[in-house]
Amino acid sequence: MKRILIVEDGTEYLDAFTRLSAPGSATFVRTGSLAEALARLDAEPFDGLFLDVVFDRTPVDELAGDLDALITRFGGDRERAVRQLAENQGFYVLDAVAPRLPAEFPVVIAYDFSDEPQRFERLRKRVPRLSGLPDGASISKALELF
Repeated sequence: MKRILIVEDGTEYLDAFTRLSAPGSATFVRTGSLAEALARLDAEPFDGLFLDVVFDRTPVDELAGDLDALITRFGGDRERAVRQLAENQGFYVLDAVAPRLPAEFPVVIAYDFSDEPQRFERLRKRVPRLSGLPDGASISKALELF
């Protein structure tokens, strides 16, 4: 049975994966932050990782990324910097966990790279088994990527 780690700020993906997976085919473990994900990856074996991208329900102090650097980059606009972290959190998590993952480890991110093939290829250099989830793709499709 596969063990998939899900990093999301709610439980929508966990609920959908659990509901749609074939009985006995996979176990899903949810974490809500980079810190929790790293702790689970260090403590338990997993066969794949699913990342949501937008974490707009997460407290600011739990968001991964350098908030101070973003505030500077955005000319002191803290609100814009926080929004940047929240709306792209999955990529910040991916960046942080990538060095810990074996090359053959499948990672699926809830992001459609159709209009950004170069970005996708750059990310795949760090995470060779990275897959994006095209807009409109079903949860069943996401499960097939593991």
